[in-house]
Amino acid sequence: MDAATVLNYLIAFFSLFVVNVFILLYLRNRNTYLRPPEKTDWEPVISVVIPAYNESRYLRDCLESVVSVDYPEEKLDIIVVDDGSTDNTLEIAREFREKGARAFSKENKGKGAALNFGLEKARGELVATMDADSYLTRNTIRELIPHFLDRDVMAVTPAVKVRPDNSWIKELQRVEYLMILFSRKLLSYIDSVPVTPGPFSMFRAKVFDEVGDFDEHNLVEDQEIALRIQSHNYKIRSSMTADVYTEPPENIKDLLRQRVRWQRGGFRNYWKYKFMIKPEFGDFGMYFVPLNFATITAFFLLIGLMLYSTFTTPYYVQYIWLDAFGMSMGFFTFVGAFVILASLLFLYLSVKSFRDEKVKLRYLLSFMVFYWYLMIGYNFLFVWKELKKEGFSW
Repeated sequence: MDAATVLNYLIAFFSLFVVNVFILLYLRNRNTYLRPPEKTDWEPVISVVIPAYNESRYLRDCLESVVSVDYPEEKLDIIVVDDGSTDNTLEIAREFREKGARAFSKENKGKGAALNFGLEKARGELVATMDADSYLTRNTIRELIPHFLDRDVMAVTPAVKVRPDNSWIKELQRVEYLMILFSRKLLSYIDSVPVTPGPFSMFRAKVFDEVGDFDEHNLVEDQEIALRIQSHNYKIRSSMTADVYTEPPENIKDLLRQRVRWQRGGFRNYWKYKFMIKPEFGDFGMYFVPLNFATITAFFLLIGLMLYSTFTTPYYVQYIWLDAFGMSMGFFTFVGAFVILASLLFLYLSVKSFRDEKVKLRYLLSFMVFYWYLMIGYNFLFVWKELKKEGFSW
């Protein structure tokens, strides 16, 4: 057995292992994962910090959604931090003064710095951070609060979704967001939630006193703070019922740019927290952190194997593929088929979990193909930009 065959088997085994872990987590918790937490009468003061840089297009609707939530107005502390915008973001924020919003302006220093500025002004026992291009639903806050009845819970993530749209690129992202949400909920059962999403995540205010504020020089500060909370062995929970809608990129260029930033920041963050690969950090340290390094390694190995196969496969296999496939069917063929079927099952369960989210079949099928090419694009650009040490700003 040559080295290429061994690597193929290792990648297939790894893929099966990862997908099956998620499917087993689903089967174990299928009767409870959609169940909302017990209701509570506890109504703490909640600070909502909204950093904004040139967000005049979305900010008004964002703030309208916040002031319209089902929560006492006197217990909502809304803070908008204008990070040196060059449009009328600040003026829009000031329109909501009578509804309790406080607007501040500061020199442009990036999202992390704007978040930390807002934390300094926050009065709440709980603090939510919110992107200016996101929108709450009426029950978002009340669905998140009960999770904090567990004193070890320091953060709770919402159900971040994309609104239905006729745009195919937005519909494919809608499928992806549902899959991510489903995955994050399952990971919460092994205390392995890896990110507190920017669109709207809620924190116990005291956690920032214990672990520090947001990293102002991080490409994905919402992930870094989650990893830091995990490194202190605190819990992060995920809600499937606290809906928050966000505006996704509208074209391939912006989508690729966003994913390259996520990939670059994510790799740097996991490298920073590689010290967590120890039993004392539980499943997060022994399973999830290594999983990220293994995933990117497997991806580039797979690309290498595909290129190797292209240059070494005989002529008849490349041009008479169906006959060659029938002649060469073996154990590895069946393993590959099983990996694809398991992935399709996982995608189906992800979307099926949200009965109100009607996704057309063509978008589900297109997603499988589209996401593969998106991964190729952002992974190679991630490596290229890291090698160039290229900077990034929001």
